[in-house]
Amino acid sequence: MSPRLPPPYHLRTNKMIERQLFVELLHLLDNRLGTRIRDHTYVGLGGPYLEDFHLIHALFGTSNMISLEIDGSVVTRQRINCPNSAVTLTSRSTTDFVETFVFNENPLIVWFDYTTAAWAEQISECCKLLQKLPALSLFKVTLSGAGDKKAALEKLRTNFASFGQFDETDVYRDNIYKTLYSLLRQAIAQAIPDSEELCVRSLASYNYDEGTPILTVTMIVGPLDTIESIVNEALAAWRFADINWKGPKQIGVPNFGIRERLAIDQLLPASNAQEILDQLKLQLAPTHPESLRQMESYLEFYRQVPQFLRVSL
Repeated sequence: MSPRLPPPYHLRTNKMIERQLFVELLHLLDNRLGTRIRDHTYVGLGGPYLEDFHLIHALFGTSNMISLEIDGSVVTRQRINCPNSAVTLTSRSTTDFVETFVFNENPLIVWFDYTTAAWAEQISECCKLLQKLPALSLFKVTLSGAGDKKAALEKLRTNFASFGQFDETDVYRDNIYKTLYSLLRQAIAQAIPDSEELCVRSLASYNYDEGTPILTVTMIVGPLDTIESIVNEALAAWRFADINWKGPKQIGVPNFGIRERLAIDQLLPASNAQEILDQLKLQLAPTHPESLRQMESYLEFYRQVPQFLRVSL
């Protein structure tokens, strides 16, 4: 049986927000990496719709893009949904790419969007890739916290015993992203120790939950002084950054109907979360603290929330 595909982006508000933040990050870094974003090679797991490939080409003009996909049925859909001739469709896995791709001095932007919870293999693969990437390449990884708690705890104790002691709280739904973030950071620190010639730094990281806890981290690899200069110039004032492994920011925006969103947006940016709930007599969750948290999250990310409308073609 083929693996079940994740829902499309337009049904995943927080995933869409995170992708918009990735684009903002690329805009901030464009013209600061020595090579423009359009001249990087983009590599990703685009799924049947290849939406990130379409977006990056449309916004930056990137003309060398490689799609990795091992499911033959998905590739048949990609042939129809492929947005332009800049995308090379392949039947390669992430493992095959890491092991066989011929890396040179040209920087890449790579996004490994994992949908299973094979953490040991995936984190090891990320470290191998980071060791091979050319200087000033960007790497983004998405890790899934899905799985049975008992099995997840066993994975941690078996595969990451050298990283510390683990207990049931580490695999709780509200904590698993913190656990994965710590594992990723420690594994990278072991695989690529800091030096003047080579280091890895986080640029942005987020966690969200749309049925499955998700962690996503974007990193840059290259010389220490160069990276620190780029980060300080480009990201110091960006409130969505995760500079030097400070920790992920939570995205927890509720799904609003069109009328709800229009009513809320009319009160922005002048009103705060509590004022909006009071003025609209709105309750988003069974408890007031959770309602307030959800509204505060919307206010933080409302500029990145997509708006979908029905159209006739």
